[in-house]
Amino acid sequence: MKNGKKEGLNLLYKLGALLLLKYMAKYPSIDFNRVINTTRIVIRMFEAKLKELEKDENCLDVESLKQHKLLKEKHYVYAAFLGALSSYPILYKVADEKVITSAIFAKTAMGTSCKVLDNVNDTLHSFDDAINSMHNYYLALTTGHFNVKSDGNWVSKAENSSHVMASWAYDTITSICGKPKMFNVYVRDVEECIKGQLESFYQKRDKYAYNNLTLADYSQRISGKGIGKIWVDMDFCFFEKSLGKIGYDEIKAINLIGKSLDLIFRSTLFYDDVVDLKEDLENDIVNSTLMLGLELGKVSIEDIISKEPTLIDKVGKNGLISDTISVGDIFYLAGASYLTKAKTYSKFMDSDALLFCAKVLRLFNLRKLVMEKKNFKSLATFLQSLLPLKILMLIIPPYLNRYYKAAFDIAENSKWIIDESTFS
Repeated sequence: MKNGKKEGLNLLYKLGALLLLKYMAKYPSIDFNRVINTTRIVIRMFEAKLKELEKDENCLDVESLKQHKLLKEKHYVYAAFLGALSSYPILYKVADEKVITSAIFAKTAMGTSCKVLDNVNDTLHSFDDAINSMHNYYLALTTGHFNVKSDGNWVSKAENSSHVMASWAYDTITSICGKPKMFNVYVRDVEECIKGQLESFYQKRDKYAYNNLTLADYSQRISGKGIGKIWVDMDFCFFEKSLGKIGYDEIKAINLIGKSLDLIFRSTLFYDDVVDLKEDLENDIVNSTLMLGLELGKVSIEDIISKEPTLIDKVGKNGLISDTISVGDIFYLAGASYLTKAKTYSKFMDSDALLFCAKVLRLFNLRKLVMEKKNFKSLATFLQSLLPLKILMLIIPPYLNRYYKAAFDIAENSKWIIDESTFS
């Protein structure tokens, strides 16, 4: 149990997950026992694949990855659980259990590989090495192959391990689905994700010229590094393969769900930035909390450049933490509005369950704030995830409503949009 606490997998977390899943069982796509069983199967499958890393002389084995704090058990456990909660609502009517399990496994492999590579790039790689690693990561996710580093260095082996995990996602998709039309969307969105990550690297190298970067820019360019669209693309590859011919209404629903989950995953970056503020400030990492503070006049560029310890206190006292969470909520609510619309078009997907999954995702991300602050205010913010959307909307201060435009602009200008001709 002591190790479980370190991993973020203690009894309280497990109980909370089970309670949420039990509540979700009211939705037609979610069967409590079925989801629990499938999640356990995926975790066992993934752990078996991880053990194979020790057979590859160019990879770092799983125990070494954990020893260097590049991988934690919670990374793939959370990915499998959240993957199941989002795959079942999309696939439950069209796919058998084997296909759904494969979709969840692919998402688990992708999500875990992303976390490992993030840790390598954040703590071990130089700028050039980080750039090269992302190009390799793109190859692993979209072709199943990558340029193996064979210099014997343990950091190189760690990077190789992350790419091997990413290749498992590719192999799983193509072995079941081949390369359906939605695979082209998947490849395109992987490219956008990589571009967002590269943008964040360049911003860090250039010491984050906050005065030349607006929050709308951040939302459009850098927050694109989130994996939300890629995850739903994976599900839709299996959806297309299972359903075969996709009609106009389902295409409309796919577009709306794609826009929705993209915005919802982008919202999580705002929540993360609140928790990571101190670390980001120390490491010259761009943070949306400070960008928002500049735009609202609550901090100055001199405050940011000086890195005075009092800046953290200033941010806490002037309401900027709450403001940043509210902007995240604006993206979350904008995304939820598209899910509500999707319900009127799809006869196969469970949009209501996906909407509650979005609430779980908000809870999941804001749990870190509760653990850090340990006060009533953070707990109240955390529990707001369970409120009706209309009430959450009323909590947002009116002076932040202008950021709805940034959220909806991203969705409406998204390259994600597909049309009926794509499937003809």
